[in-house]
Amino acid sequence: MGRRPCCAKGVIRGAWSAWEDKILINYIKIHGEGKWTDLPQRAGLRRCGKSCRLRWMNYLRPDIKRGNFSEDEEDLIIKLHKLLGNRYGKFSSSPLESAQYNLRIEMLCNECCSWSIIARRLPGRTDNEIKNYWNTILSKRVQGDKTHEQSSRILKSIGRIGKLTSDSNHGIKPLLTL
Repeated sequence: MGRRPCCAKGVIRGAWSAWEDKILINYIKIHGEGKWTDLPQRAGLRRCGKSCRLRWMNYLRPDIKRGNFSEDEEDLIIKLHKLLGNRYGKFSSSPLESAQYNLRIEMLCNECCSWSIIARRLPGRTDNEIKNYWNTILSKRVQGDKTHEQSSRILKSIGRIGKLTSDSNHGIKPLLTL
């Protein structure tokens, strides 16, 4: 009983070769996607099914969009990440707009992480690509924006304090004025 192991002995690991890619592409063109555990044996590949599925989904699919993310894509990722988070949505007591509500319901119904939901809103982009882009670039940019906002607020409050001290003490100059 139970499943057979995903990776049997004698399975190739590591980088894929061009001929393996070609075999996988041709097999999927003929037989379609699915039955990933059986695919390697039927296609004549010495790879595990999970490796074949990930290679197809993240690199070989013809509809994958290559290249840099546009500003619109970046904005959408930031907004959806703020709404959904890394894994599961956070509910708030405030009323939700219908689009936000539908996204959260979809996420809960499918019980999947938010990267795949975000990827569905960006045709041609994979959840893995979006997650990597968030972790390497966008999260740092968002964190930098928050730090800049906090610094601005602190500097403004210091400026108000400097103004108060200069107004009330005519003979004393403030230490810092903005």
